[in-house]
Amino acid sequence: MARASSLNLCVRCGNCKALCPTHVEFMNEGMSARGRVVLVKKLLSGEIEPSDHLAERIFSCLLCGSCNSLCPMDISVTDAVYEGRRKLASRKKNWLFRAIIKYVFTDPARTLRMLQFFENTGVLSPLSRMRLFNTLRELRIRIPKTRLRNEATIFKVSSPKGRIALFAGCTVDFLYPAMGLSLIYTLNALGYEVVMPKGEVCCGAPLLATGLTDETAVLAEKNLNAFKKLQAEAVISLCPTCTHFIKTEYPKIIGDGIGNAMDISQFLGDKPLDSILMQPEQYAGTIVYHDPCHSINYLGVREGPRTILKSLGFGIVEPAERGCCGLGGTVRLLHADVSMAILANRVKALKGTETPEMIVTSCPNCVLQLASGIKDSPVKHIIEIIAANIKRRA
Repeated sequence: MARASSLNLCVRCGNCKALCPTHVEFMNEGMSARGRVVLVKKLLSGEIEPSDHLAERIFSCLLCGSCNSLCPMDISVTDAVYEGRRKLASRKKNWLFRAIIKYVFTDPARTLRMLQFFENTGVLSPLSRMRLFNTLRELRIRIPKTRLRNEATIFKVSSPKGRIALFAGCTVDFLYPAMGLSLIYTLNALGYEVVMPKGEVCCGAPLLATGLTDETAVLAEKNLNAFKKLQAEAVISLCPTCTHFIKTEYPKIIGDGIGNAMDISQFLGDKPLDSILMQPEQYAGTIVYHDPCHSINYLGVREGPRTILKSLGFGIVEPAERGCCGLGGTVRLLHADVSMAILANRVKALKGTETPEMIVTSCPNCVLQLASGIKDSPVKHIIEIIAANIKRRA
């Protein structure tokens, strides 16, 4: 899979550096989008050899996509980073990390059972001395007793307008099942039947981010087989990373993707929400909205969530600047210093000069990351706000 074939087109103009979170934070060329393009090009051509220093530069990229739209030569910097990580994946260092990522995301249900066992037996606390488990503690992750997909696989309504497939994604399925139930409740209220196919697996983003391309392809094939046969009007995910991945990255990996995948605000954009929502004046308040990187950079979603929130009567305060939450998938695990520095800047921008009433976003991973850095304001997914404002059935 030749992802970085266009690297020779790079004229090193530096446009891609303007919104690169790691460059803005560290002001280091090797930590910039342009610097990574040059490094990957030299790695693939054999001009430089794999090294710890090179791996640090390539694996600290947040894959946020801010750089891609800024390139006048239409080079995908993130594709180059994926290719660089694939090339570096065979290095002996961090083999344990790659093995853990492969173990966790090829069978997340097995991992959940293991974590529940550790938590119930009191083993999880001592394990926090290890980086992986310490990160779970820092993120204040609480393992739910049940996952979303333990629920019924079809949620029916009388005289359905159509069928919607739900791509749960790992974070919603295993950590925030209530978000998934809020989505199902909202879609049912609009008159849609909702189905969750049994064959869904991880979208594969964490594996590809670790350089495990072949393993990602296996998951992609499984998801394609599970969702293509449903004949659903749309495949909706509450995670913009999952949405982007199954729609846009799968064709690069296996030649086909889930073309009708979309973000919840994209789907709701032309739907009659007024018919199912309470009167907005009962819920007037001021919130700060955080744009997930994958929503704005890959899916082109910006105004949709704001329009929905305004229709609910909320006043929206825009943060001082656009920015990444800093999670970056595996970056929080491999390069916690990078992740935490970017998170600190984002929290400062979101909070402004006073504590906001609420932070709202449309990505469960952003909720996870931001909530670990914001202790005095609730951080919510937009679907939770929508579902809370739906008229209760008599």
